[in-house]
Amino acid sequence: MEKLQAAIEIARRQRAAQEGRASGTIPQDAAPGSDAKDLPVDTVPEQPVVTTDAAWAALREVQLNRSDLIHSRILSLNASVESAPFDVLRTKILYQMRQSNWRRLAITSPMPQSGKTTTSVNLALALSRQPELRTILFDFDLRAPTVTEKLGLKHAPSITPLLSGKTRFQDHAVRVGPNLALALSGIPDSDPTRLLMADSTREVLARIQTDYAPDIMIFDLPSILIGDDARAFLQHVDCALILARAEQTRYGDFDSCEREVGEYTNVLGVVLNGYRHADGKFDAIEGTG
Repeated sequence: MEKLQAAIEIARRQRAAQEGRASGTIPQDAAPGSDAKDLPVDTVPEQPVVTTDAAWAALREVQLNRSDLIHSRILSLNASVESAPFDVLRTKILYQMRQSNWRRLAITSPMPQSGKTTTSVNLALALSRQPELRTILFDFDLRAPTVTEKLGLKHAPSITPLLSGKTRFQDHAVRVGPNLALALSGIPDSDPTRLLMADSTREVLARIQTDYAPDIMIFDLPSILIGDDARAFLQHVDCALILARAEQTRYGDFDSCEREVGEYTNVLGVVLNGYRHADGKFDAIEGTG
C-alpha cells in the first residue's frame, strides 16, 4: 500500500510540474530542496554572462593629452625614436614573462627618484600598442601615488575601496584605448601596508585577473628601502623589475634592494635609468640585465 501511495505521489508531482511548465508557474509543492528536474525549466533564474570583451568595453575610456605626456617624459603613446628604448624593454619583458608563464610584474627601485613610475607608465603604453595584448597598470605607490599626474589625468579616487572589496573594478578603473586599463590611486594612504597584506587585496586581484584576463598586470610599487610597503606586496607578483639611476643609486643600496626583492619574488631584470653616452646623448632607459 505504501509503495502504491508513493507511486501516486510521484505521478501527481510530475503532472503538476508539467502543468506548471505549460502555465509558467511553480507548483506549490516544489519547495526548496526538491529535485531540480521536477522544477519547470523556465523558473531557474538565468545569470547574465559577461564576456571578457564586454567587461573591457564597459570600462570608462579616457583621452590622454600628448603635450601633457611629453612634459612628464611619457613617450610611448605612439611609436617614435623617443619610444624605442621602452619598446625594446617591452619586447624583452614579454619574452621572459611568456617563457615562464608569468603575468604579474612589479616595478620598484632601491630609493625614490629612480624613474620607476615613468618607466611603469611608458611600459604600459608601449604594451597598449600591441593590439593582441591586454594590460592593466596599478598605481600601488599608495603613500605617494603619481601615475595620475604622469598621465595628465585628474580627480582619481582612492584605491582603498577597490582593494578592500567595497568598489568593483569596473566602477574604479578607466581605460586608455581598447586594451589598457588603469587602476589609479588619487588619494595618498598614510598606512598602506595593512591593505597591501590583506586577504581582500589578494582576492580582488584574483577576481580581476579572472574577469578581465589581462596578459600582463603591472604594479608600480614604492621603493624598497624607504619602508615595508613594497615588501608587503611582492609576494603577490610573479616577478619584479628593479630601476637604478646612473650616478645616483649607490651600489650598496642596489645590492640590498636586489637581495630583498629576491626573497619575495623573481628578479626579472634591472634597468639603468639616466645613463649618458660618451657622445653626450641621453637615454631614458639603457637596457635590462
